[in-house]
Amino acid sequence: MVKEIRRSEAEKYMKQAEEFLVAAKENMENNRYNVAGFTAVQAMINSNDALTIYFLEKRGSSDHRECVILHKEVVKIINDGSQRDRLKEALELRSNAGYMGEAISKSKAERMVRLASNFIEWVKRHLK
Repeated sequence: MVKEIRRSEAEKYMKQAEEFLVAAKENMENNRYNVAGFTAVQAMINSNDALTIYFLEKRGSSDHRECVILHKEVVKIINDGSQRDRLKEALELRSNAGYMGEAISKSKAERMVRLASNFIEWVKRHLK
């Protein structure tokens, strides 16, 4: 169920996203690819929450389909859907790793960290 959240909370979610990204990078350096990939995806989820809170005063619940639906609503407002497929890819990886037990390879983890870095920067540009 989508949650209503005050716009002023967006900054808190962005800070969490940045912390998760730092953790993802540290885990990559220590060859913990499952944790790095999973944490990078969490960084994207938190930054997407910041985006949707900022523009809609809403965030998705634990059902990640809501995150995508809200993301699409924001895309209509900002007229920039360049990150939609990347968010979907990240959420799919999270489901496969977190719920299906699939291991995250080094290359996938590297990709997720790179996607998360780019996604966070993209969100920051739209929050200004």
